[in-house]
Amino acid sequence: MTEKKKAKLTPVLDYLKHEDPFAKGVAFCPGCGLELLLRFIPQVMGNDIVITGTPSCSAPVLLGQNNQSWHKLSYFGTLMTGAAANATGLARYYKKAGIDNTVVCFNGDGTAADIGFGNLSGAAERNEPFIYICYDNEGYMNTGVQKSGTTPYGATTTTTPFGAASKGKNLRRMNLALKMAMHKIPYAATATLSDLGDLAKKLLKAKEMKEKGFCFLHVFAPCPTGWGAAPDNTIEICRRAVKTNYFPLWEAENGKIRMTKTIKKPKPVKTYTELMKKFKFMDEEDHKILQDDVDYEYCILGGLSVLEAECQLPLPADE
Repeated sequence: MTEKKKAKLTPVLDYLKHEDPFAKGVAFCPGCGLELLLRFIPQVMGNDIVITGTPSCSAPVLLGQNNQSWHKLSYFGTLMTGAAANATGLARYYKKAGIDNTVVCFNGDGTAADIGFGNLSGAAERNEPFIYICYDNEGYMNTGVQKSGTTPYGATTTTTPFGAASKGKNLRRMNLALKMAMHKIPYAATATLSDLGDLAKKLLKAKEMKEKGFCFLHVFAPCPTGWGAAPDNTIEICRRAVKTNYFPLWEAENGKIRMTKTIKKPKPVKTYTELMKKFKFMDEEDHKILQDDVDYEYCILGGLSVLEAECQLPLPADE
């Protein structure tokens, strides 16, 4: 490796100040973005974090099997309906006991966007002092690849199959991160695995900002098994999600949005969908609907940004 290439790697590696608390072999699928994320979080934030989570793809590893554990972290499992409420109890206990600790509520989109959204919203409204990290693999991957609220238009799942009566999901995905930012919490951000420096900065910022209250990170985490993607394409999928504005990177402090990475010439969303079988039945009309949705959401972000408008919103016509 040349000195120039080493220099490019150094900024990310410099964030890894703590040991990897996970065993060398764990029960994640090949190419799972979740494994990289789980290993990355404590290496950046420290091994003294307390993680709480629910039944999900991460649960077998975080909970362990039989009487064995695959990591050295403190972990407390709970139900999908009460994830944020459980984290609230832990954070309040540590505060009352005078223990300086960081509670991380770590869940998939099924819990965050669907089953547990009510108490997630409540914790944000109360400004509870913990960090909520949603790893978004756009469906219930652990229980059979069913669709969730963040499953995009046109994607095939076991509950939105392609056939005579269905052409994949016929509804558009919700923007969970934007919903959370509109709670005007101290910190909300999006992140993905192809931009680890950006992710590391946001993890550290959330750890700092949680002293002021609730922090939310929405992390894009592809599932090769559920999406029908090659295991070695996980990072490329993340990269193209950013380059097409399918998953833009931004952060918000007290509801004020700032783009953390701007794509000057975004690629068509088709360059992203071509990497996965879950989009293989989409025709040109379907791709246009998805592209319009991506463009519309990015335009909203640009309009809400306090530092730079990424698109010029039309002025109302004169009457």
